[in-house]
Amino acid sequence: MANKVKINKALKQLSKFFLEKGDILTVDQYRDCRGSAPILGSTLNEIFGGYDGAIHALRISPQFGPAVKHLFIPKVKPAVKPAEIKAPVQPVPVEKPVPVEKPVPVEKPVPVPAPAKVEVEKKDG
Repeated sequence: MANKVKINKALKQLSKFFLEKGDILTVDQYRDCRGSAPILGSTLNEIFGGYDGAIHALRISPQFGPAVKHLFIPKVKPAVKPAEIKAPVQPVPVEKPVPVEKPVPVEKPVPVPAPAKVEVEKKDG
């Protein structure tokens, strides 16, 4: 829901538009008059939550409701949900996992370097 300024501005534009048309349009009719519609559908969705919310807000508005009260308000048909088709449930055979032998790591002998030979000079003294 938007703020009151946006709501009132949108309701004013919608009431003026519907009074010029002489009828409150259905959703499909409103979409068809894209160029002359005062508010885009996405803006209606943002402000009112959809076209039906805009019509409802327009009807109950104390400022704009009486102006459009005499206009025909289309009944909104509820959306038909498709029937759910359930597939028959068949048990799935469970197979036991086959044990897998883990490879044993082979230890390689690590070559040990021979100690370095260092010559030490002896000093008398």
